[in-house]
Amino acid sequence: MKILFKCFVSFLLFSVISSAQGLERDKVTAGAERAFDRVAKAVTMPAPGCAVAVSLNGQTVFEKAFGLAEMEHNIPNTPQTIFESGSVAKQFTAAALVLLQQDGKLSIDDPVRKYIPELPDYGSPLTIRHMLNHTSGLRDWFAVRALSGEGAGEHIVTQQMIFDTVVRQKGLDFTPGAEYSYSNSGYQLAAMIVERVSKQKFADFVAERIFKPVGMKNSGYRDDFQRITPGRAQAYSRSGDGPWRLNMPMMTGHGGGGMLTTVGDWLKWNAMLDGRTWNASLVDSLETQGILNNGRKISYALGLTVGSYKGTKQVAHNGATAAYRTFLARFPDKKLSIAIMCNGTAPDSGALANSIADEIFGPFPAPPPAANAAVIMIPQPERYVGLWKNERTKAAIPITLDNNQLRFGNIPIRAMPDGSMMAGANRLTFSSDGTGKFTSFGASANNDTIRYTAVAEWQPSAADLAKFNGEWFSDEAEAKVKFTADGQAAFISIKYSPPSNLKPLYKDCFTDGEGRLVWFDRDGSGNPMTMHIGAGRMRDMPFVRSK
Repeated sequence: MKILFKCFVSFLLFSVISSAQGLERDKVTAGAERAFDRVAKAVTMPAPGCAVAVSLNGQTVFEKAFGLAEMEHNIPNTPQTIFESGSVAKQFTAAALVLLQQDGKLSIDDPVRKYIPELPDYGSPLTIRHMLNHTSGLRDWFAVRALSGEGAGEHIVTQQMIFDTVVRQKGLDFTPGAEYSYSNSGYQLAAMIVERVSKQKFADFVAERIFKPVGMKNSGYRDDFQRITPGRAQAYSRSGDGPWRLNMPMMTGHGGGGMLTTVGDWLKWNAMLDGRTWNASLVDSLETQGILNNGRKISYALGLTVGSYKGTKQVAHNGATAAYRTFLARFPDKKLSIAIMCNGTAPDSGALANSIADEIFGPFPAPPPAANAAVIMIPQPERYVGLWKNERTKAAIPITLDNNQLRFGNIPIRAMPDGSMMAGANRLTFSSDGTGKFTSFGASANNDTIRYTAVAEWQPSAADLAKFNGEWFSDEAEAKVKFTADGQAAFISIKYSPPSNLKPLYKDCFTDGEGRLVWFDRDGSGNPMTMHIGAGRMRDMPFVRSK
């Protein structure tokens, strides 16, 4: 009788567990279905689209696709369609280097010049880990090559061209390890280190050491953009409501991207990472977050970002190459993964992944009601109004006052009970001169402080602008830029591109319509001596006058 009772209890427990697992799976598939349907039904056909897959406990539970893989012949996307990964490929490049470290052939804390002696000595050790954490200070090769007029998108870019561009850089944006700044350059060099150490082509090494043991049978690399890849989706972009147009990567560069794969193969990779079924120490290495020289931990690890989404731990990366848009997310505590691959610039792959996560993890509890604390007024708010220069990037951000609300750019500034001021997550600390006028402030967040100084808006005369006229050359970028003043209008011209109108910011500094900053240094006589161009992931590229 006792045996029968134990069996009955075991049966009940098994039934409860099985039921709970079934319910969990049902919620996952139903949530993914709802989010998928919303996006798919909103697409006006004919149009490109996405493949979507979701796994639970290492098993694929949802796989669907919408839109066209090839618009000229009306071929639809399917879950088996091959897409280009964009930067999601970075984790595989990092994994290749970790495997070589496990083989005893290198250390990711080795100096890069040990394997790439062509790289200049920057006076401070630049390691492989710095490149994989995006803390190297290397200028992003996309931004550098754009100055030559021969960047990705309009011209064929080879792996050798990228390598030559990177090793030609005589300076860094910052001391290695001092800051985080996303740069594809480090991952291009990382792929070349894999080749030099392994004595194999990068694509062959990854196929043999990663794709094969993980079972990723539909994955490879776009190391020859002219090679035919059966089952691949073409990529498309559009301007506004204009027609869809082909937008494919005409390049052989890979390492920072260039992976061709399917959502199914990505879920196999994530299942291995979650289950640690192949190489547990590899998983630990990939998820080890970077630490800056000052001890601050950053969210970026080795080709992966470790963070959280609405309270749930998330390990993820997004990708964008030409018009391909991708997102791969893993929620280790939930044993859930979401893979999104799109062959158009819309819809947004990250937003689609978040929508699926919301449906699965939600509904979320309502936020607590706001405390009825009195609003703290900032005394004499007009004292803070003005233009403030970021001393790292040279960019200028205004502080404005509208209806007694101070804003730092578009971010409201709030007074805190302790007398400090906050703009978003940044604590602002102002310094004044002997007269009480504010001259600078620090914006601090996550143990990092960026200094801003007060600058006056500049309205140059025609004579002021004429002093910058001429051609300016950078041997590091292999680029020639022309500055042209026409009365009180100023322009810069880059090869193959129409002139960009320059808007004065503060003395000797301009911004153009492409998101670039242009500023000048003067000699002892006050004549322009050096032109600098900064653009996001390339903080400062110097030019000298050639004509």
